[in-house]
Amino acid sequence: MGMTMMYRDQEVAAGSIGDVFRLVRSKSATSRSSIARTFGLSPSTVGLRVDALQRLGLVAEDGEHESRGGRRARNLQVAAAAGFVVAVEPGVRLLKLAIADLSGTVLHSVRLPALADQPPVEAVATIWAEVAKLFQAAGVPFDRLRGIAVGLPAPVEYPSGRVVLPSFMQTWSDAKVPDLFAAHTDVPVLVENDANLVAISEMSEAEDSHNDYFLAVLLGRRIGSGLVADGKLLRGFNGAAGEFSHTPVAGPSVISCVCSLESCLESVASGAAIAARLSELGYSVDIPSDIIALGRSGDPRVLSILREAGAQIGTVLASSVNFFNPRRVVLGGALSQSAPLAAAIRAELFQKCLPVAAQDLDVSAVADPDTAGARGALRLLLDEVLAPARIDELARVALEESAQSA
Repeated sequence: MGMTMMYRDQEVAAGSIGDVFRLVRSKSATSRSSIARTFGLSPSTVGLRVDALQRLGLVAEDGEHESRGGRRARNLQVAAAAGFVVAVEPGVRLLKLAIADLSGTVLHSVRLPALADQPPVEAVATIWAEVAKLFQAAGVPFDRLRGIAVGLPAPVEYPSGRVVLPSFMQTWSDAKVPDLFAAHTDVPVLVENDANLVAISEMSEAEDSHNDYFLAVLLGRRIGSGLVADGKLLRGFNGAAGEFSHTPVAGPSVISCVCSLESCLESVASGAAIAARLSELGYSVDIPSDIIALGRSGDPRVLSILREAGAQIGTVLASSVNFFNPRRVVLGGALSQSAPLAAAIRAELFQKCLPVAAQDLDVSAVADPDTAGARGALRLLLDEVLAPARIDELARVALEESAQSA
């Protein structure tokens, strides 16, 4: 069965085993004495908590802190090699996979041909085989797989992981992806919209992240958006928040869209629509980098198409900015690297947004759009598999098993 209960959304008692692990993981407290000070716990209680985490194999203790007098405190840290997580991005053009340890360090990644039109059951079987190869290439034990996160270019129902009316990869429509992986593994499988993963990759990790309000806009074959408010991702009632690309716009539709509107933004100004318009003019366009290269050539016909698309995206986005009032707009996806497209979006935003919404607005591109999805997927997954509530549950089960075997 697919996983619908999310441990990361559950509250835990202050100072519980899972809560202590949260401090160690965030490096907010990295010694037994600092944990005791943070929670006001006795040294013996902290010792029991840390011992439980060590028995679970999640925490290692080595090195020494600076002494404040008395015995030097030893350093606590996440045992990174205690488990591994995998990010999977089945895109229209490529299948991308990355493996990371429990500290979030990426150990290996691969880019493979897309799964073409494979039905979801076959596609997931292919992905599972590639995950096994990924572990072998990284040189780590396959039995330490802790979870998989899948980023899809489509609306995803939350938390079921059901794909809803994708513009591309339409054979995946209505597929409940965690259930498909359940035929191969019982580890947690999280499924998320690709634009939401870009947003997660850009979220602040600071403790005072409550002032983090931004829109992450994905500019690729499709157009998507992730919303972050008060430092938290907003998915909406069932996961469809941010799907502004199906707003009707002025302009001719050049590709079909599942939304059935005559001229939605995606059918007029997405990467697929731009590629279609350029192809009609005789340009060779196969991948997003071709569009970017043509934009750099200075060809007036290409620049006109890119600027027009950027203006259309910016016009629709301005309404979202006025409504949501973010501190920043982050452009992601391959086409965020197209200077004419990004400049037109930025210009339209500052022209169409209310002064109060635009006066402090920062518009910028993600540092590395090619890895943003994987970074977001791995962060999402680690927050789930290492959630304090999950660690508390693991400790409880381990204690019961120990008592039964005694």
